[in-house]
Amino acid sequence: RYFNVINPDDVVARYGADAFRMYEMFLGPIEQSKPWDINKIDGVSKFLRKLWSLFFNAEGQFYLSDDSPSPEELKALHQAIKSIELDINKFSFNTCVSHFMICVNELKRLNCSSSQILLPLLQLLAPFAPHISEELWHKSGRKTSIHLENYPVFEQKYTEESSLSYPVCINGKKRSMLEVNKNLSKDEIEQQAIALDVIQKWIDGKPVRKVIIVPNKMINIVI
Repeated sequence: RYFNVINPDDVVARYGADAFRMYEMFLGPIEQSKPWDINKIDGVSKFLRKLWSLFFNAEGQFYLSDDSPSPEELKALHQAIKSIELDINKFSFNTCVSHFMICVNELKRLNCSSSQILLPLLQLLAPFAPHISEELWHKSGRKTSIHLENYPVFEQKYTEESSLSYPVCINGKKRSMLEVNKNLSKDEIEQQAIALDVIQKWIDGKPVRKVIIVPNKMINIVI
C-alpha cells in the first residue's frame, strides 16, 4: 500500500533471471539481512555480459578453440574451481560470485577461447546462472543439458607455481631479485645469483666466502 515494493518480475525483465539470481547471492552472507540496492545489480549484469563475450570472436560469431590452454588459463580455472567448491560447502555464495568475476576478468585479459577452459567454466557456473550456462553449452554443440554433467574437479598441479622469486643479499643486505625455476638445484640457483650483473658489481672481484640459500626464502652471498 506504500508503493515501496520492487517487483522481482520487473527486475528479471530488465536484467534477466540469472543476473537477479546471482545478485541476490552477491549481496552478502546468506545468514545476514542485506539492504536491497537495485543500482548494484548492474555490476552482476556486466559480469554476465563479459562471460558471454568470451564465447564470441571480434566479428560477433560464436567461437571456441580446440587449442591446448596455456598454464595461465589452467591456473585461473582451477583456482576458481578450488575456491568456489570450498565456499559452496560453507554456503558462502557471495564470495563464490566474486571468484567467478576474478576468473572471467583473468580469462578475458588472456584472450582465452579454449574449449578446455570455457566449457568447464560453464559447468562450474551452471548452479549459479543456469540459463546462460545452458544456452552457451548448447551453442557449443552439446545435445544434453549442462545440468546433467559432472561438476569440474580441482587439480592442484595447475595452480602450483613453476618459478620462485628470491631476494639476493650481499652480507645480509638485499641487492637484487632472482626469478628461478622451482626445480633447479641449489648449485644452479647459486650460479645464477652470482652471475647477476647487479651482484657482480657488488662483489667487484672480492672472494665469495659462501652462499647461503634458504629454500623458498632468500639467497645470501657472503663476501
